[in-house]
Amino acid sequence: MKSRLLALCLMFVLIAAMVPGVMAQDKTICGNLSADDCTALTTAFTNTGAAGSGAFTLNANIDVQSDDASQAGKVDITADGKFSGVTPMSMTDMTAMSADPSAALAKFTESLKGFSGELNLTFGLPTSAAAMTGGEPLVLNLILVHGNGYIDLSKMPASLAPMLQQMKIPNSWVGLDLVDTATNLGGMMTANSSSSSTSSTASEDLPKVQALIAKYLEYTRDGDTFTGTLDLKGLVSDPEFQALQKDADSTKEITEAQQAAIDSLDDATAQIVFTLNGDKLGEIQLNLDLPGSTLAAINAASEESSSSDATATTSTPTAVKVTVDLKYSGLGEAQTITAPAGATVSKYADLMTFVGSMMGGMSGSSS
Repeated sequence: MKSRLLALCLMFVLIAAMVPGVMAQDKTICGNLSADDCTALTTAFTNTGAAGSGAFTLNANIDVQSDDASQAGKVDITADGKFSGVTPMSMTDMTAMSADPSAALAKFTESLKGFSGELNLTFGLPTSAAAMTGGEPLVLNLILVHGNGYIDLSKMPASLAPMLQQMKIPNSWVGLDLVDTATNLGGMMTANSSSSSTSSTASEDLPKVQALIAKYLEYTRDGDTFTGTLDLKGLVSDPEFQALQKDADSTKEITEAQQAAIDSLDDATAQIVFTLNGDKLGEIQLNLDLPGSTLAAINAASEESSSSDATATTSTPTAVKVTVDLKYSGLGEAQTITAPAGATVSKYADLMTFVGSMMGGMSGSSS
C-alpha cells in the first residue's frame, strides 16, 4: 500500500514541480510553445511572482474510488486568503540556501518579519475521519503578521474543547513568535549537515526534472488559456528520468510487471492549465486522473518488488482523481492584514514549557 501511495504522490509532485522554475524565469515549462507564446507565459509568471501582494481562492479535491469502502475516500479543500511582502526567490537562491543552513535561517527569519498573510481553510473530510469533527468540516483560520503566527482555536472541532480547557489554552485566537522560535531552533537546523546535503541534492535535481517534463509537455492555446498535457508514459520511460530515480541497488533491468505499469500510464491523464489576466496569472488548474487499469498495474509492480506488499489484502482503488483550482486577484495591490485583537503571543520558551508539560501528562497517564 505504501508503494502505491508513494507512486501516486510522486506523479503529483512532478507535475506541481513545474511551477517554481517558472517563477525564476525558467523557460523549461514551455514545452512545445512557440517563442512568442513561451514569452507570454513566462512573463506572466515572473510578474505574478514579483507582485508581492494579492489575494487568492483555492478549490481542491482528492477522490480515491474503490469497491472496498474502507479504501475509498474523498477530501474537499476550499480556501481563501491574501498576502503582502512576498520576496521572489530564484532557483539559484534556493540552491545557495540549501548549501548554507545559516544563511537559509537568516533569510527565512528576515522574510517572516516582512511578510503578512491570511489563510482560511476548510477541509471536507472522508467519512472515516469525519468522526473526530462531529461530521462537520475542519476549519483553520490562520494569520501571520510581523513574524507572529496566529490560529483561531474557536474554530477547531468541539471534540477538542475539553483538551484545550484541561491544558488552559484559550478557546480563541492564540499566537506564537515564529522569528523567536525559528532562531532558537536554528542550532538544530545548522548542525544537521546530512539534512543540508540532502536538500541541496534535491534542489540540484529540480531543474533536471523540470527540463525532462518540458520534453513531454504538449500545449494548446486558446486566447489567454494555455492547456498543457503531460505524457506520463514518455516521461517515466525516459532514461534520464529513470536515472534520477535509481538508488544504489537499482541496477536490474525493468521487469515485465514494471514495464506493464509504465505502459498503463497511457490511460492516465495529467493536465495543467494556465490562464492569464493581462500580464499576470489569473488562474492555475491541475487535473490528474488515474484509472483503475493504471492503478492495478502499479500495484502489481509494487507487489513484485516488495515482499511486505505481496501479502497485503487491501484492494486496489478503481480510480484516483485530483483537481486543483487556484485563482488570483488584486495582484500588486495593497492588502490589509492585521493581528487578531487581544491575542496572546507566546515565545519559544513558552512553547517548550507547554510541550514538556503535555509530554509529562501523557507519561503520567500511561503509567
